[in-house]
Amino acid sequence: MKRVKYILLIIGSALVGACSIAAADQIQDPTLNGPLETSVVATVNALNSATPVPPISLPAATQSPSEPLVSPTPSISPTPTPIWADFPAPSRLSSTEIPPPMPEITFGADAVNILLLGSDERPGTGGFRTDTMMVVSIDPAQGTATLISFPRDLYVYIPGWRMDRINTAMVRGGFVMTQQTILYNFGIPVDGWARVNFAGFIAAIDTLGGITVESTAYMSDECRGEILTYRSGVSYNMDGGAALCYVRMRKSGGDFDRMRRQQEVVRALFSKLLTINGLVRIPQLYNQLYNTFVSDIDLTKLLPLVPTAVQIGADPSRIRPFSINRDL
Repeated sequence: MKRVKYILLIIGSALVGACSIAAADQIQDPTLNGPLETSVVATVNALNSATPVPPISLPAATQSPSEPLVSPTPSISPTPTPIWADFPAPSRLSSTEIPPPMPEITFGADAVNILLLGSDERPGTGGFRTDTMMVVSIDPAQGTATLISFPRDLYVYIPGWRMDRINTAMVRGGFVMTQQTILYNFGIPVDGWARVNFAGFIAAIDTLGGITVESTAYMSDECRGEILTYRSGVSYNMDGGAALCYVRMRKSGGDFDRMRRQQEVVRALFSKLLTINGLVRIPQLYNQLYNTFVSDIDLTKLLPLVPTAVQIGADPSRIRPFSINRDL
């Protein structure tokens, strides 16, 4: 109630003030002729005659939307396909970048690719490494055998593992990992494999009565306590021990020269095996290799290749050697 009285008092005072200003317009007292009085009268008259300022119209407030604004749905970026595609992903980090897989090479419909592995397994060692890796591709339609050798210390991607030396694949993941390694890095599909250790290699050659190897390059190195020298274009008769020395020495030319000599021995072994003396000794050879030879190749894979093998044995030029070179 006191607040209402206070408001009425203010309004009343304002009305009295307004009436006083209006009455000042009618002052005619001749005594109010001084400068101050004249200025006051002029100010009051000016205020009464001033043009009123029109009210300012403010825009109406925009009504807030009744529905909340819909935020745009973010688009989902596609997940990039890993470079190893259909192969197992690495299980360990690699110090070097993993390359993409090579396109698969198309072979003849009846061609069979066999991976030959020579291991350094010895009795009582408890493990082994693949000292020799070679794919033998036999094509019955062409009547040819192609030898493809791989350096044992070649650094490649091993599917399911990491970047590592190629000769560790067999020990780490068996034939499946080795098969995938060769397919990934070289595009070569492998149908079967065979592995022989040093003892089996020596026994096989001795059972056949030795082999004759034609050297295609000069080499001199020490083996079995003696210096062995071989000259290009010269053929040498070797027993199992001498042949093992020949394929393992690497003082001259390193691994790439070793691969050349390994292919020379395989060609000589292949030719000797398909002679009459070699064929009649196959049962004895099988018994010799039984404990030193491991393979997943059965007779159903080998029998269709016999006519082609005889054809190749009669003409050694049908054996074509290749190797993974330094430029890979």
